[in-house]
Amino acid sequence: REGCTEMERYRKMKKGLYFMGWQRDMWNYHPSLPMKNMHMIEDIIEMHGNMLLWSCLGSGAIGLPYLALEAEGAVEPRMRLYGYMNDREFCGECRKRGIRPFAVLWKAQLWEFAAEWNEDETQLLALNIHRDAGVKKGYVGMSELSVNRYPYVFPPIEQFFPQGLTDFKGDKVGDYLEEFKAVSLEGRNILARWLMAPEHDHKCYSACANKDSYLAYLKKETEMMIDANAGGLHIDEYDSQKHVFNNAGCFCPECVDKFRRYLKEKRISLPADAGELKEFDYRAYLLQKGYGDRDLVAGKGNQRWEIPLFREYARMQMDSIEYVVREVAKHAKAYARRQRDEEFPVSANLFNCYPHSWDCKKHLDILAGEKTNISLRQDGWYQFAFGWLNGKECCFVEDPNQYVRDMAEDMKNGINDRFILFLLEPLAHGFHLAFPYGSWLQNQVKDALWPDLRMLKRLGPWLDEHEAAFPMNPAADLAVIYDWQSASENQWTKPPAGWQGVYGNGGLPEELGDEGAFAGDGEFDSFFRLLQKLSDRHILYRVIYESPDEPLCYERLSSFGMVLLPDAFAMRREDIKLLRNYQNGGGQVITVGQEPENGFRADRHFEEENMDALIKMLECREQEITAPEEDGYGIAWHDTGNGRALHIINYSYDSDSHRIRNLPKLCFRLGKTWRLGCVSTFPENPLLEVSYRQQTLEVKNAGIYTIIELMDV
Repeated sequence: REGCTEMERYRKMKKGLYFMGWQRDMWNYHPSLPMKNMHMIEDIIEMHGNMLLWSCLGSGAIGLPYLALEAEGAVEPRMRLYGYMNDREFCGECRKRGIRPFAVLWKAQLWEFAAEWNEDETQLLALNIHRDAGVKKGYVGMSELSVNRYPYVFPPIEQFFPQGLTDFKGDKVGDYLEEFKAVSLEGRNILARWLMAPEHDHKCYSACANKDSYLAYLKKETEMMIDANAGGLHIDEYDSQKHVFNNAGCFCPECVDKFRRYLKEKRISLPADAGELKEFDYRAYLLQKGYGDRDLVAGKGNQRWEIPLFREYARMQMDSIEYVVREVAKHAKAYARRQRDEEFPVSANLFNCYPHSWDCKKHLDILAGEKTNISLRQDGWYQFAFGWLNGKECCFVEDPNQYVRDMAEDMKNGINDRFILFLLEPLAHGFHLAFPYGSWLQNQVKDALWPDLRMLKRLGPWLDEHEAAFPMNPAADLAVIYDWQSASENQWTKPPAGWQGVYGNGGLPEELGDEGAFAGDGEFDSFFRLLQKLSDRHILYRVIYESPDEPLCYERLSSFGMVLLPDAFAMRREDIKLLRNYQNGGGQVITVGQEPENGFRADRHFEEENMDALIKMLECREQEITAPEEDGYGIAWHDTGNGRALHIINYSYDSDSHRIRNLPKLCFRLGKTWRLGCVSTFPENPLLEVSYRQQTLEVKNAGIYTIIELMDV
């Protein structure tokens, strides 16, 4: 690193910030993020951050005239005194310093906010947060801004679409909200309620992302973001079609028309009572047969597939996810190349790495998402996610839950232990969670997640200093295959446990919400339970993620002596053939749970209820490092190129003190002789003792996070 500037030194390792900057002790008001100031830039630099996700230029979900003011609007002198900037200026200051601010495209959101005005509507006196300041009340949002309702405050919509916006029939669109919003089978609106603050007069309507007009709108948004100096594009709610579909929609005329064409293209026969294809209206057909919204929500599980053509309708909706992501990413990259003569990175919120994300990854430069079900220990999931990345860079964030809120309370009380673990545990396994910076708490509480920035300003430089110890190259002789085909089928057909009706026994509301948005997601339980058991027992393994874009091949298997195949019941014939060749070359294949349906003969098989017997057998296999059986910690074992790096992650949480206790003593047996190298800890741990002799590594008083580097002799 000799000759590098300080800026260059900390640019190598990607360190993202979840940079929403919501105000402390306030609700999180999507989609317009708080104004940024120069003090925030200083924070980013001191934390050695270099990538900001969910950071700016998000208000296109209110309307392009609002976004124009967010990007380019004048900043009052009083705000200048405190270093505030519009979003174009903020992006420019970031880019001067080598920081990439990603503008956020809220794909699922169409907002309407209650507003207060003066008599002639030349002054906006209150928006969203009311104070009885005006003599006129109204709304500001997608509807009003698309018809130039407030010409004294917002620029006209013709500034952005001089020729107007047309629908799928070629007719000029008037009210954008009426055009874009999704509708259920029975004609109800579908709201993204999880984004709305309690007891506020605002609504967030779900968009139908299948509409040609809405895609044109999204593309125009990206152009405005690029013109405003954004360093990248982040597509939030990439799979909004799935959310809408799980809430009895969308059955707008355009979706029905597209389904008719889909049936023709795929040569799918209609039911005998459906009439001729050229006149087929799927919505009218279902209503005529007596189906309603209650029959279509996700909570109905497998019962939905008994509805004529419903699986095909689902497939059409899901196929459009990849199409929209591809079109938006391609347009953004081409526009940036044309306007700025530079490459423009695109990411998307791929949420929890569900199977339906497989065909979007190839269009994205940074894989982002929200890690759900955050808890004290989840190293099994992080190992899966590393396999899912398949070599791409990532930056995920936390999906808020009670555990996240508890961490926030700890930090308010000056205790950072669980938060440090939360950030470092994924990095141990080659996965990256962003540093929260006023990040989302989903309006579960009236607050945002603000860590102790002093601690993050120590952690960022520490990560750069120890970058070589994070090679993202786990060493293992055991592979676990994630079969996309089986996981995908499981996702759609696994009935939700204990479902008693999304809306109970009462009627459906006038406007559907997100109550059943993910109720039908199969979690591929056996696969993830196996991973966590392997991690709990310190068995080294790697996950191989296979999908149509990332097929199995002999090169991906050849370095492993054994392969585990959990619940791969729908594995493709070509993959089965490959595994047979792997067996013929001396590799072992063990199936767990449901076996492949194509007649594959494994070397051994374990039923799901006998998983512990499999774990016991695997504990007897030789591996490069054997860890003590004690609970309360995990390990990662990486090939650094000139040796190994052992990461020790401490889960010994004391619920009384809310701190993580040091581990008294661990003795690791090594399969060969190494030379003891650097020992690093975060936070600093003066009590740590490390000794190495006769292929035994002894560690006393390990704290939250310890790295021990071992060099080739």
